[in-house]
Amino acid sequence: MAQSKSQPKHKAATEVTIVHEEKSPFAAFVGAYWPHMAIAATVVGAVVIFNDYSDKQVVEDRRAEWDILVNAAAGGDAHALMKVSQAELANTGIEGWAALAAVSPFLAERDYAGALEAVGAIEASSTPLLTDLSLPIGKEGAETTIANALKAGLASQQAQDLALGSIFENAMPPEGSPVVEMDVDLGGRTLTIALALYAEQAPLHVENFLKLVGEGYYDGTKFHRIIEGFMIQGGDPNTKDPAKGVETWGQGGPEYKIEPETGDLVHAQYVLSAAKGNEPQSSGSQFFITTGTPHHLDGIHTVFGAVIEGHAAVDELNSVSIRPTQGQQRDVPEAPVPAITSARVR
Repeated sequence: MAQSKSQPKHKAATEVTIVHEEKSPFAAFVGAYWPHMAIAATVVGAVVIFNDYSDKQVVEDRRAEWDILVNAAAGGDAHALMKVSQAELANTGIEGWAALAAVSPFLAERDYAGALEAVGAIEASSTPLLTDLSLPIGKEGAETTIANALKAGLASQQAQDLALGSIFENAMPPEGSPVVEMDVDLGGRTLTIALALYAEQAPLHVENFLKLVGEGYYDGTKFHRIIEGFMIQGGDPNTKDPAKGVETWGQGGPEYKIEPETGDLVHAQYVLSAAKGNEPQSSGSQFFITTGTPHHLDGIHTVFGAVIEGHAAVDELNSVSIRPTQGQQRDVPEAPVPAITSARVR
């Protein structure tokens, strides 16, 4: 099998990249107006701090609140931003800006429920620039508030994604294609998923996957990263090594990577695709199963299989509880983390 050698160890987590080849109108709106919103927030904050308050302690408190927002936004974690919006920054007049900063990362992961929650937090905030000020940013230049424009844009983008999901589908792997069965332990219950592989379209990935399955490589590994409505990710050997902590999950795998085989297969729901970092090559072992229709990954990640049995099992894994974000660790399931007890060729 043609495989390219890489560094002996993965130093960064191998994740499903969130990349758009072409920006949707809503994504363009967010990209176009967010810098201006951020600048406006800074200006407003400065005015509030230096004009409205003379007491030194109040000034320091207000500076600290803006520092909280800046630090939370720097991590790009939507859940962390929502947390500070509803806790440390609640009723400060700044909480709306924290919720606004959460919209874009929620959208990047196609988490429309989270994005709508963030817009709701904006509407409930005491941030009049976001809730009361009308700007010509609506449809065909109509005047509307930032909160209302975001809500309308989210509804439009979600409808577009649903339409794309019904248009772009793959033919199932033909009769006689290799099939891998996985037993997954979820809190003492066994869920079984059967995956048919696209041997013709992605021969390198299929050959490698079958090899690892035959070696028992996946037995004991966990689904270490789950984003509801998007995907469940597994295949990292670090997750079955008690000596390696959660902070190493997503960084493990063989010493080789696999050349991309993107082809014409698309990321419809319930496909098996290869995880990767920022480089073009796929991870040597990590994979994900889609629970949504993330077509923005088409041509970026290699689809090499499809779920043919156990769709309900995938749905159940998709809905497990997630731990609070800690540092760079996010989207990690609560214990007991779903674990592959057996992977075998049928």
